[in-house]
Amino acid sequence: MDTAEIILTGKARVAEGALSSEAIVRGAAHDTLGTAGELLLATGAMGEGGAAAQAVAALRSRGLLGVIAPAFAWPFFRICLNLGLPPLTLWEAGEIRGGDRLRVDLAGQVVKDLSAGTRYPIRDLSDLYVTVLACGGMEGYIRALRARDDMPMRG
Repeated sequence: MDTAEIILTGKARVAEGALSSEAIVRGAAHDTLGTAGELLLATGAMGEGGAAAQAVAALRSRGLLGVIAPAFAWPFFRICLNLGLPPLTLWEAGEIRGGDRLRVDLAGQVVKDLSAGTRYPIRDLSDLYVTVLACGGMEGYIRALRARDDMPMRG
């Protein structure tokens, strides 16, 4: 569960304003919310609504590297973590432009906009959350914990 080097690099796909979970499901079905290797960025809150699980699954299946917004609905945030899709809270998300090349350092808790030369701190991503994401989500994290606990004691 080493989290020393968790780096994601991709272009920003910007959705202006808030993005509800229902809008995410519709957008993913119509191929408007990004493709593999991109980071989906909403300039408003992301994930409100009752379709959080479907929205996160749709984004994961598209191969997005992560989602960025100034705020997330808690169920959407939690499901992102569970499925290993990094939910990155950037209060300054509105400053990033579509097509900007981003480098995300999860362990360092920073997003670097390589196109603009700006650095943004990631908010609300605890060390535990980073470890869960490093394991590919909650299932991988639990598997890693079990494997660690099954290891014989050295002494």
